[in-house]
Amino acid sequence: MICYDCCFLVILDAMESQPLFQSRIGLGTWQMGEDPSQAKAECAAIAHALAVGYRLIDTAEMYADGVAESLVGKALGPFASSRRTEVTLVSKVLPHHANKSGTIKACEATLRRMQCDYLDHYLLHWQGSHSYESTIEGFLTLQARGLIRHFGVSNFDLEALQRWRVAEENVGSSSHSQSNQVYYALNQRGIEFDLLPAMNKLNIALMAYSPLGTGNLAQHAGLALLAAEHGLSAAQLALAWILRHPHAVAIPKSTHLARIEENWQASQIQLSATTLTQLDALFISPTRASRLAII
Repeated sequence: MICYDCCFLVILDAMESQPLFQSRIGLGTWQMGEDPSQAKAECAAIAHALAVGYRLIDTAEMYADGVAESLVGKALGPFASSRRTEVTLVSKVLPHHANKSGTIKACEATLRRMQCDYLDHYLLHWQGSHSYESTIEGFLTLQARGLIRHFGVSNFDLEALQRWRVAEENVGSSSHSQSNQVYYALNQRGIEFDLLPAMNKLNIALMAYSPLGTGNLAQHAGLALLAAEHGLSAAQLALAWILRHPHAVAIPKSTHLARIEENWQASQIQLSATTLTQLDALFISPTRASRLAII
């Protein structure tokens, strides 16, 4: 049986009264901005997500060389001014920019494109050649200037995350990474073996990108059959499964207005133990450590 609750949880920031994330379903913007002819529709999709209730938007300077960030900025509308605190904005710095000065400059450019004064989360997109210490120093400077609230990482496996925590200690940081954005979906469960338990222990939130796989989960026959038994779509069931973790958010990308609404409804679904067992039978949990999956 699946229980519905009109109120969804937000992940609370232990240091502030403001939530770490304003909603548990967010909108991803990867591949937006790549086709100029789609810019109007993509901007409308972001605005529609905000109108539906999304309060988490994820983007990156890499996406279409900053164009995706610009689309987010255009779509924010009143949220960029009078309602800014209602939405969690996330962006990422490219590894080759991520020394101290480069991180600062990249963030400043991102803020100009997004037409906002600060980011809620600023992440290192993946590991690069610059030392973690230099990236962290850049993050701390941005934090001190009020340009970011939190910092974090993306595509970090367990070993990298452990080295990052050592680097935080090396620079004497009183702030720590708040999130790790990784590929996690029913058909890609590798992080459950070692990475996710470590993140829970370190109080690092999970941001699940591509939570519908590469789109294939929405078409998965077995998943669709199980979802239909509960009056859900396969995508809704897959997203609700992500949110069974209390410290997780999911950031599916879509520009289809109806699908944006459908995905949002997953934030109001709680799965029963029976349903979770059925999903485990369809998608086997990992029994050993594996290389971190990256898209």
